[in-house]
Amino acid sequence: MSRIPLAVLFSAAAAWTWADAGEPAATGPAVTILARGAWPHLPTHTGAADRGVHERAVRGEDELAKVAGRGALITVPQALKVGRIDFTKQMLLVVEDGSMPLVGISGGGPPSAPYAVAITRVERDGEAKRLTVSWRRVRPDKAQGVLTRPLQAVLIDRFDGEVAFRRLPPADQAGAKDPSPAGQEVRPVARAFWPDGWSPEAPPRQWVVRSEAELIDPRLRAPEPVLERMRREAAARYAKALGVKGIDFTQKMVVGVSAGVQPAGTRIEIARVEVGGAGKAMLVRWRVLAPLAGQPASGITHPAAVALVERFAGEVRFQQESEKKD
Repeated sequence: MSRIPLAVLFSAAAAWTWADAGEPAATGPAVTILARGAWPHLPTHTGAADRGVHERAVRGEDELAKVAGRGALITVPQALKVGRIDFTKQMLLVVEDGSMPLVGISGGGPPSAPYAVAITRVERDGEAKRLTVSWRRVRPDKAQGVLTRPLQAVLIDRFDGEVAFRRLPPADQAGAKDPSPAGQEVRPVARAFWPDGWSPEAPPRQWVVRSEAELIDPRLRAPEPVLERMRREAAARYAKALGVKGIDFTQKMVVGVSAGVQPAGTRIEIARVEVGGAGKAMLVRWRVLAPLAGQPASGITHPAAVALVERFAGEVRFQQESEKKD
């Protein structure tokens, strides 16, 4: 998925009525929406600051959503190639290693972690009170691509006793050997690998672009021709999404809104824009729309919408409306 320019200024979403601006909650004068469009340039996940090693036994949907977001309830079973995870009968064992440095590879290309991770054995003691999960760093397979926070998860039959993780030496380390079996092996039902770990889901966003300067990150430092090219590219993306030839930011501005990560097929609609607060505030009313009938809805996405309106110098706020039934 393409990336939105880093510089687009996002304002915090807040529930708001015209009463907050000193006027009744009734609908204010409408602002003409000059153009609308879907905005496909938002990532579903963000980079995680935590670069540690994580060993997890996940026994429920709430636990999975906490560490990987609600979308993981869809994407993790897909990666494991199972229809769904029945946590009353199954559980996940997860190892993620974000502690390795990212190093350059021969022939150029982006930096990558030197190792992947692999859960090599799961065994249960004779009294069925303890589960031991052995894992180690392994040389990556070319098919795994660039690694930033390699993670492997295995799906096993549910075990309600103690779970202990045992880290073994890297597979290519001199003298590295698997320990002798100490219990009954538990064979995984399925396993899957993620090169970038389970990153936090990107949050909902609302934003306003009033000038060409706001099309790129103001912190960027580069020769002016480079920055200007980036502005033109960002402006072209907005124009394409809105279905217009170009945007004159001296006269117009763009408002955008998303609802965060949603099931695939979900749509965002900017339903109405109005002015209130004695002409000092603009309110963008928006809503989430369910997937169209018959549209495939497999996976997750981060749907967003943008609208083109006349330039407004006052405060802009956003309010979510109830879903419209198609």
